[in-house]
Amino acid sequence: MPTSRRLDLMGVLGVTLCCALWGGNAVAVKYSVPDIPPFGCAVFRFLIGLPVVALVCRVMGQPMWVERRHTRLLIAHSLLTVLQIGTFNLGTGLSLAGRSSVFINVHPLIVAPLSWLLLHERLGRRGVMGLIAAALGVAVLLSTAVQAGGNLAGDAIVLLSGMIFGVQTVAQKWTFPIIRPATLLFTQYVLAIPMFLAISAAFEGLDTYRFTPGAVWGLVYQGLAVSGVVFTVWMLLLSRYPANQIATLAFMTPLSGIAAGTLIRGEPFRWELVIAGILVGWGIYLVSRDRAEHRRSPALALPGEDAP
Repeated sequence: MPTSRRLDLMGVLGVTLCCALWGGNAVAVKYSVPDIPPFGCAVFRFLIGLPVVALVCRVMGQPMWVERRHTRLLIAHSLLTVLQIGTFNLGTGLSLAGRSSVFINVHPLIVAPLSWLLLHERLGRRGVMGLIAAALGVAVLLSTAVQAGGNLAGDAIVLLSGMIFGVQTVAQKWTFPIIRPATLLFTQYVLAIPMFLAISAAFEGLDTYRFTPGAVWGLVYQGLAVSGVVFTVWMLLLSRYPANQIATLAFMTPLSGIAAGTLIRGEPFRWELVIAGILVGWGIYLVSRDRAEHRRSPALALPGEDAP
C-alpha cells in the first residue's frame, strides 16, 4: 500500500500511542532489573514478544526466516541487538528511568550524521541545529548526574546504547532491501535469545533470578507493549503514512519517558531533566523535519527507507 496519505488524526493518535508506550519502557526495566539481571531480563522480553512478531510476519506475508547466504548478516544484526538491549537494561538499572528515556532517544540524532557519511543523505542547516540542541540536552543531564540522583556510569551506558541503536538503524537501512523488516526483526529475536541466555548464565548466574510481581509485570510490558504493540502499530502506520511525517512526532518519546518516571516511579521532577528532555525532543524534531524536506525529491529516496 503506498504511503501517500497525509498524517491525519488517527495517524497522530497512533504515533502518540507508540511514543507513550516506548517512553514507559525504561520504567518497566526499572521494575524488572533489580530482581532479574539485565541480560536475563532481555531473554524474557524477547520470548514474550516473539509470538507477536511472528504473527505480524504472517499477517504481512513476510517470511519467518532468511536464505542461508544471509546468515552472517543476520548474526551481525543479532549481535547489535544484544549489545543495544543489554547496555540499555544495564545502564537503566543503575540510573533513573526518566534520565534513561532521554539518553536512549539520542539514536535518531546518531542516524542523521551516519546517514550523511555512509548513505549520502543530505544534512541541512535545520538538521545541524537539531544535533546541537540534542547535544546540549545530553550535556545538561550528564553534568547533573549525582545531584539529580542519577548515576554517571549508568547514564554513560544508556547513552552508549542509544549510539548503538543509531548504528543499528543505519545497518538496517542497508539490509531492508535484502531482508524484509518483519523478517529481520523475527530472526533477530530467534538468534538473540540464546545469546542473551548464554551471557546471563556466564556472567549473571541463573540463580539470581527472582520472579517477583513487579519484575513479571515489567517483563510483560516490555514484551507485549513495547516489542509487540509498538512494533505492530508502527508497521501499520508505515503502511499508511510517509515515514518522514511520522518521525517528526518522535520528539514526544523522551518527554513521555520523563513523565512516566515521575508519575509511576516517583522520581524527582527536576528542571534540568525537563530542559534536557525538551532539548533532545526539539533536536529530534528538527532533524526529522530536515530529513523530511530532503526526501521530497525521488532521487534521495532509498529502498526500504519507510521501514521501521
